[in-house]
Amino acid sequence: MWVSSAPLRISLAGGGTDLPSYARRFGGTVLGATIDLRVTVVGREGPSGSGIRVCLDSCGRPETVHRIANPYAREAVRRHWRGGPLELASFGDVPGGTGLGSSAAFCVALTAGLAQPSPTGAALAEAASDIEMTGLGRPVGRQDHYLAALGGFRLLHFANDGGVETEDVEVPGATRHRLDEELLLFFTGTTRDTGSVLADQHTRVDRGDADTERRLHEIKDMVPPAVAALRNGDPATLGRLLGRHWELKRELGRRVTSPGVDRAYQHAVEAGAIGGKLLGAGGGGYLLLYTEVAAQPDVRAAMAALGLAEQPFHFDFAGASLTRLPAASVTTDTRRVNH
Repeated sequence: MWVSSAPLRISLAGGGTDLPSYARRFGGTVLGATIDLRVTVVGREGPSGSGIRVCLDSCGRPETVHRIANPYAREAVRRHWRGGPLELASFGDVPGGTGLGSSAAFCVALTAGLAQPSPTGAALAEAASDIEMTGLGRPVGRQDHYLAALGGFRLLHFANDGGVETEDVEVPGATRHRLDEELLLFFTGTTRDTGSVLADQHTRVDRGDADTERRLHEIKDMVPPAVAALRNGDPATLGRLLGRHWELKRELGRRVTSPGVDRAYQHAVEAGAIGGKLLGAGGGGYLLLYTEVAAQPDVRAAMAALGLAEQPFHFDFAGASLTRLPAASVTTDTRRVNH
């Protein structure tokens, strides 16, 4: 039996420039960080003759691997399971399709548990991202998989040749405390499929749309000042950059925003939020708002009036983890797989 988990993430700057349609032409750079909300997968070899049993989106006993309903699990099991009876279950701290990288975290956790031997670090991120990008043909990037596998505040550089370089970002403790206190997260109440939202951006970049490219160039250019704001203890500047990021991002595709999201963001700014953006591809999910302490009661009241529930979180440095429980033994083999 094994238990694996991987963290969700918040993209702070450069989001969207990791998509292959952009990164293969111009190179992409993303600044992101992991949080203390996670996706957990439990798996074990089932009893002899029991076949496959999965409790993911729903519970069932598919006759073959190819009949597993969840596409991520189906592709991961097809690639990494060595055969025989299998039982799988998963648990998430937030709903899927909400912009926090849950599908990538699920793929990372699932790959860590299924693959023998289990890959670690960048190899784990690559194996998990290949499930989505190659196996399922989804128009997504790899920032979520790398953050879920490695954890922490990280700069990710996506080269034209497909290579990825990672860099730790040292954030002073006082600044991390302010970020924990002053970044607020609210659920818009809607979920979406990341691939369908990103498809429009992918198409525009693929056909050389100059306005889309210009916006992504400016989004990428925000990464150095965002990193400087973190390192120099200036989170308010980061908050303003989040706002500018959202102004650019909301024009990247038809499905990035909605009238309800625009209304919520406008009310938040009027109530005192310095800046913010929808996380992930957009289209719904979680709205991140940088709000100094004095303005937080008004911002919370404005969001509550619109029916947006707050999601508490803190930044966390733990990447993917794996615990194996040997059969007929109470001894555990627990190790981190983000190194």
